[in-house]
Amino acid sequence: MTVRLTCQPTRAGDTLVFRYKVENHFSSDIYVMDAMPAAGTDHKPRANDQGAVIMLGPENIVILGKFIPPVPTDRRIAMPVVPLARRLAPGAGFENALTVPMPIAETSPYFGELSLRQYDAVEIAGTSFTIGYWTEGVDRLIVDKVDYAPELVRVMTRNGNRGVALASQLFPTKGLQLFKRRDAFPRAVQGAA
Repeated sequence: MTVRLTCQPTRAGDTLVFRYKVENHFSSDIYVMDAMPAAGTDHKPRANDQGAVIMLGPENIVILGKFIPPVPTDRRIAMPVVPLARRLAPGAGFENALTVPMPIAETSPYFGELSLRQYDAVEIAGTSFTIGYWTEGVDRLIVDKVDYAPELVRVMTRNGNRGVALASQLFPTKGLQLFKRRDAFPRAVQGAA
């Protein structure tokens, strides 16, 4: 095991809270996706540590967390959205929490919210909390500092994002629904679980 993800989901009123810890048990540095690039109300760039991708996966499992969102197939994308990452040295770890408002709906930085009539309510069997990461030395990573978020870095690879790996933890659920989008919302997660 190279990366250990432990997550403790709870419910607080109308939100689900996923408190999680990521630990590097590999012999090299890793770069863990931890925030989405965003624009503040002043239109200046900022890191959104609550930005997440939420989508329906196989067997009605909701895949949610911080990973590279699937690219839309119904339009051309000039620049793909790639989460900002936190560098973890061997043996290091960090903790964070992701808050998801209920009802849960499919989301992606590529797609805005729809009206209620453009979703289908689907009973879900579970949630898979998922974090993406890169390992130093795989696929010739290019790592740049982020001026507006000094604790985070921007990671690029020479061969697309083939070097992305995933860590996830599955939580069976009962009585929860997801609002599934009816548009051309992509649902293929990139990376190896």
